[in-house]
Amino acid sequence: MHLKRPDRNRRAACLSWVALLATTLVGCGGSGSSNEANGPRRITVQLNWFPEPEFGGFYAAKERGIFERAGFDVELIKGGAEVPAPQLVASGNVDFAVVSAPQLVTIRARGGTATGVFASFQVSPRSLLVKRDSPYESLQALWESDATIMAQDGLVFIRWLNSIYDGSKLSFVPYAGSTALFVDGKAESMQCFATAEPVQLEVDGLMTRVFVVGETGYNPYDGVLAVNDGLLAAEPEMVARFVEAVRAGWDSYLADPDPINDVIAKLNPDLKSNVLRLAAAKLPAFVRSANTADHGLGWMSDERWSELVTQLETLGEITSDDVAGLGRIHVNPKPRTPAAE
Repeated sequence: MHLKRPDRNRRAACLSWVALLATTLVGCGGSGSSNEANGPRRITVQLNWFPEPEFGGFYAAKERGIFERAGFDVELIKGGAEVPAPQLVASGNVDFAVVSAPQLVTIRARGGTATGVFASFQVSPRSLLVKRDSPYESLQALWESDATIMAQDGLVFIRWLNSIYDGSKLSFVPYAGSTALFVDGKAESMQCFATAEPVQLEVDGLMTRVFVVGETGYNPYDGVLAVNDGLLAAEPEMVARFVEAVRAGWDSYLADPDPINDVIAKLNPDLKSNVLRLAAAKLPAFVRSANTADHGLGWMSDERWSELVTQLETLGEITSDDVAGLGRIHVNPKPRTPAAE
């Protein structure tokens, strides 16, 4: 079986948001009208990929009643390769969306109105993999070889690696969503999510070696929960309570993932139970950190965001004028009353 997993940072999708914004009233809100006094607050959350363990905390919060006890009726909308999650939240078509940190910075640089409020992944799982018997034992050795790498065009981390290593001898083939070229030996390496493709390949009998790009110094937050700025301004206390419910969901999922994996399997039948189990076992290394031990899951630092902005400017993703106009990229909201667990 060849896993199909198109990259979620497709450059074309990121550049298409202007057309969407032109037809949408910012801040109109995807949830419609609601009044907490009259019942649960309806919330829409756009995921940036199909149901998988990387969203385990959200599904745990929904299935285990954490959202409900906090006063929310939450719709988790599955994503996919063609779903522009950053644009949907920036336009107000949904209340929240899961995006990558570079996507959020880029959207704001182009006038989008969304703010990060929770980072599921403290360490970015974006990686490159090789077969276990490959001669490449480090990312630098791979990058300074004449290997063929299967990767989506326009990835920021590819440009980052080219900025720190000599990749002049590398060849690239497009990543169209299938691992077939890698499995068949026509590409020595391919991009991956460390909690996804390597797990599926292992279950299919192919052992791999994974090089996490974050270990080279480019380590943006990932799985960032972004809220539309209009909603954040209008209902900051509600947003803070929702974030606390998401945090409680992640704590619950990491403590006992198997029942929630059964729910995910029903929503995404292509995933085998052993793939879900192995993927969930890899998550803590990416979700937990020293900062989350001190501040709770999902917490974000000003320094990490500032470092990312500097890196994106250096790589030419944004300009100095963009940087000046970014405004507040993230907050760590604190509710007056903690969410029910």
